[in-house]
Amino acid sequence: MAEPERLHFVLSRLPNAELVVVSGVEQLGAALGFARDTLDEVKLAVLEACLNALEHGGSEVEVELVAHQGREPWMEVSVVDRGPGFDPGTVASPRLNDKLHAQRKRGWGLELMRRMMDRVEILSVPGRTQVRMVRGRRGV
Repeated sequence: MAEPERLHFVLSRLPNAELVVVSGVEQLGAALGFARDTLDEVKLAVLEACLNALEHGGSEVEVELVAHQGREPWMEVSVVDRGPGFDPGTVASPRLNDKLHAQRKRGWGLELMRRMMDRVEILSVPGRTQVRMVRGRRGV
């Protein structure tokens, strides 16, 4: 089996820095043969993870994309920040009706990641949060 393709990014708070990562997802996903809809879902999940890390996690975010070839190709994404950390178990799932009437419409990121990816793992302690996501071409 061939070695996986890897892309590594270090993002700062520059405007639209997360779009560079989304471009990398596009390239790796296309190389793996992901369908357009699947690739769009992965891009959305990665965009949300990067935006959350940039907003809550300090001034620098590391992102690694790994494309695994083979009979069942899959992509792995890791987003790491150095912020205060959080307990993912305390983050309530957003309710559409509440969000429609709320002044602040944000708060959908974790829910979108969980719905768009096959697997989402969040490891968080003060000083380091890692969001690891996996998506197969047909599911993992």
